[in-house]
Amino acid sequence: LHLLVLTGTCHATSWNDISRLNQEDVGQVISVTTETQVIQAIRDATTNKQKIAISGTKHSQGGHIVYPGAILLDMTQFNRIIDFSPKNKTIRVQSGATWADIQAAINPQNLSIKVMQSSNIFTVGGSLSANAHGRDPNYGPIIETVNGLKLALASGEIVNASRTENSDLFYAVIGGYGSIAIILEAEIALTDNIIFSKSVVAVDYRDYPTLLSNGRNMNPLHFGRCAIAKGSTLLRECFSIDYTAHSSIDRAEQGTALPAPIPIDLQNEKNISLNAFFFNRSRHSNTGKKLRWYLQKTFIDSPEKTTLITRNNAMRPPIKFLEYHGKKDTDILQEYFIPHHQFVGFVDKLRTVVETHDVNLLSVTLRHVKGNNDAVLSYAPNDAIAVVLYINIGLDTAAIEKAKTWTRELVDITHEHKGRYYLAYQRFPSTIQFSTIYPNVKKFHEIKQRHDKNYIFYNRFYEAYIAQSVKRETK
Repeated sequence: LHLLVLTGTCHATSWNDISRLNQEDVGQVISVTTETQVIQAIRDATTNKQKIAISGTKHSQGGHIVYPGAILLDMTQFNRIIDFSPKNKTIRVQSGATWADIQAAINPQNLSIKVMQSSNIFTVGGSLSANAHGRDPNYGPIIETVNGLKLALASGEIVNASRTENSDLFYAVIGGYGSIAIILEAEIALTDNIIFSKSVVAVDYRDYPTLLSNGRNMNPLHFGRCAIAKGSTLLRECFSIDYTAHSSIDRAEQGTALPAPIPIDLQNEKNISLNAFFFNRSRHSNTGKKLRWYLQKTFIDSPEKTTLITRNNAMRPPIKFLEYHGKKDTDILQEYFIPHHQFVGFVDKLRTVVETHDVNLLSVTLRHVKGNNDAVLSYAPNDAIAVVLYINIGLDTAAIEKAKTWTRELVDITHEHKGRYYLAYQRFPSTIQFSTIYPNVKKFHEIKQRHDKNYIFYNRFYEAYIAQSVKRETK
């Protein structure tokens, strides 16, 4: 990219997301640092009849951040902390700030984030656009923790949005993948940075929903992990990893969790090369997968070991070791939200799909997501178990078509089990599957027309699913 420092504009021929499956030629890339640049980009797009696509750290992987010939706004440098109130436990940031930026700011005050993804590398704007969820079973998606937004509309107007002000925008922008308005700032509610006691319990997948239901209200953080190697343990042998509040001796009788007595430094990722070595061995080797599982349950998540950790450090797990740039293959994510009582049946059919199509699973993790139907495109309107699949697929056309085939099977299975799939990933599901599983698509489109009648904010995701679904309905 050729950088023009004074204007913050990059002239670029292409842009892609982290999966490397959605490369598009764009008109230009603007590295946003000011609101003025955003408003000017909207004016230019309106005058020149261009589209605007919005990009953060590029982890939305279904064409959400690209469109041919578009003005692409790279928001990663638009990352200032605007206001931080330890007393009110709130923080207001620009949308390009990452969760790591927020953790660095709030950790000295012994405060922590309520909801974010399991890693802290993502931008706030990207997380809000995907309405991300986290590991705390006491909260639903991130929309629950957002007090308000500052938005730039297609008209060039800057407005505030919350549950009481411009609420239609609030509920559509969060989980709207950059197709309604540009998120400039967000005010987010915080919580105490308490000390956790981490424990691990081995569990058969058939017992997991009961175990989760019995313990989720007591555990501030939780996730599950299941075996991925072919054989008798595949998606049968699992672990429940729980972080329970560690109370001080003098308040233990009341069971009151305390923040850390003094701020504990944030931990940075260690052993990146070593972890990457073992993970790479598992990408194309069932023996490597078995070895990883053995190391995981013996050394990392051992049921015999209990450790203490702060909430902030529990919410910044290792991720750099996953970076991968294979010439012939790539790693992708998928996620399915399944009601508790449907979980066992879903996993049985998931296992069949994995075995039948030889799906190259790299990990399967589980979350409890508390039901929330606030966002127009809500993915978990009722309590659900999120089944997160980390998968390796080939970059060639045949491999991608094969992935589409088994993905559509999984989406059908999800629908049969009264669940929904996450929209943050590849455009593999069909338009009919999308509109069937997300019945509010018409409402979302109406909000789009109300605030962006010329379709300035546009991307491949909107084109493939929202626009096509509405077009099909009107025929």
